[in-house]
Amino acid sequence: MKTTDQTLIEQLKITKQEIERRKEYLGFTEQDISILLSLRELISDNIDEIVEEFYRKILTFHEMDRVIGDAETLHRLKNYLRNYIVSLFDGHYDEDYVHSRLRVGVVHNRIGVDPKFYVSAVHNLSTIIRNAVSLYSTDDCHSCVASLTAIDKIIMFDLSLTFDTYINSLMEETRRSKEELEHYTESLEEVISERTKLLKRQAHYDGLTNLLNQRSFYTELRRELARGQRRNHSTVLIYFDLDGFKKLNDSQGHKRGDEILVAVAKSLKSTLRENEISARYGGDEFCIILPESTLEEAERLCQRLCEVIKRSTEDTGVSCSMGIAISSPENNYDANLLVRKADKAMYEAKKESGFSIKTEQEL
Repeated sequence: MKTTDQTLIEQLKITKQEIERRKEYLGFTEQDISILLSLRELISDNIDEIVEEFYRKILTFHEMDRVIGDAETLHRLKNYLRNYIVSLFDGHYDEDYVHSRLRVGVVHNRIGVDPKFYVSAVHNLSTIIRNAVSLYSTDDCHSCVASLTAIDKIIMFDLSLTFDTYINSLMEETRRSKEELEHYTESLEEVISERTKLLKRQAHYDGLTNLLNQRSFYTELRRELARGQRRNHSTVLIYFDLDGFKKLNDSQGHKRGDEILVAVAKSLKSTLRENEISARYGGDEFCIILPESTLEEAERLCQRLCEVIKRSTEDTGVSCSMGIAISSPENNYDANLLVRKADKAMYEAKKESGFSIKTEQEL
C-alpha cells in the first residue's frame, strides 16, 4: 500500500489503545484534562502576548530566523501557533488531536527545523505558558502547581508524537536510501559484468573484424595441436593475406581498407563450419585452424573461400594468396613451426597472380 493511501496515524501504527497507553506513561489523567479546560479562558485572553513573547525568544537564534525566512511566513506561523496553543486546552485528546500533532512534526521536519531547535522551541513555549498561568491565575498555590503539572504533561505528550514523525522520517529516508543503494549496486554489478565481458572480448578478439586476435589464435592453435596429438588426428592451418590491399589502402584511404577487411571477415564466417577457427593474424593477414582435417579438405575450403572473397572484393583489385600446412600424427609440429610452414606456402602462392593456393607439400 502506498503511503498516500494511509493517514499519518495509520503509517505510524498509532491506535486508540496506543494513545491511551501514552497518556498512562505520562500520568495524564481525567483530572489533568479538567485542569487544562479550566485554563482555556485564561490562555485565550493572553494568547497574543504568549505568541509574541515566544517569537521574540526564538528569533534571537539566526538559525530559526533563516528557517522562517520572511514576514509573511512569520505572520502565518503566529496565527498557526495561536490555534495550536488554544487547542492544548480544548480537553479533547483523541485520534483527531493526535493526528494534528503528527502533522506538526511532519511540517516542521519538511521545512527543515532541526530536532534540537524544535525541542528548544517547545521548552520556550512551555516556559512562557507556565509563566502566564502563574502570573494571571487567581488560584491558590496548590492549584497552580497542579495546573503547571498538567501543562507539562500535555506538552510532553505532544512532543513524543512530534518526535515519532521525525524518527519515522529518518527511518523512511534510511529505507529509501537502502533501496536506492541496492538498486545502484545491482545496476553497478550489471555494468561491471557487461564491462568485464567486453574487456574479456576485447582481450581475445580483433576490434575491427571480430575475429580472434593473434594472441588468442596461438592459444587456440596450441590447444588444437595438443588435442590432435592426444587423439591421433591431424590439424591443418591456412595462412593467407590480401594481395593489392596496400595499394587500395594508400589510394582510397584507411576507411575503405577497413571495409575490405570486414568483408573478408564476413566471408570467413559465412564459409567456415562451427568447429573451424578463424583469426586476424595482423594487418591484412588471416589464419584458419581446421581440426581433424586433411590437406585435400583444406584445399577445397580454400577454393570455396576464394570465390566468396572474390565476390566481396569485386572491382577493388584485391585478391588473396593462401598457404596450407598440416601437423599430422606422423609429423607433429608445434604452433610456431606450423605457422612458419603455412606462411612459407603462402609466399609461394604469391608468385602466381590472382587467387592462388599452395600447400607445404608443393614446396
